[in-house]
Amino acid sequence: MSADAQAMAPRRERNALRRRIIRSLKEQGFDLENGRVVLPEPVDKSELRRLHQLAVAHRRERARPGLERHEASLLKRIADGPQVDPKTIAPRLVEVERDSEEELLFRFVSLHWSIPVSSGYGRRLRFLVVDEANGKPR
Repeated sequence: MSADAQAMAPRRERNALRRRIIRSLKEQGFDLENGRVVLPEPVDKSELRRLHQLAVAHRRERARPGLERHEASLLKRIADGPQVDPKTIAPRLVEVERDSEEELLFRFVSLHWSIPVSSGYGRRLRFLVVDEANGKPR
């Protein structure tokens, strides 16, 4: 391979990756204007869920190996509809500490939210809201 061809390879790879990213964003329903990703108008809650559907599915799939063996016990810690009595709900805030059972539960339930949790940098305070009436998160 010539020196010119070697120099062009990274540029072609970068351009191919850029095209794949743009195609994926458009398939998900995002718009591009002047090289910036913008939300389509109007955006309601169901549209936001649809826009993030692929990202949520990807995060679930990535987390599956680490959480799958805990799924049965984690599901027991989540309230079923009949276990919730709106008249007796007594919320209690529980801080999620690193390497705790609550951290595992938080990871599990947050993977089932319709909009992905940010995984940005910096200190993140995480909490579960637990119903004192049944001891399960809300």
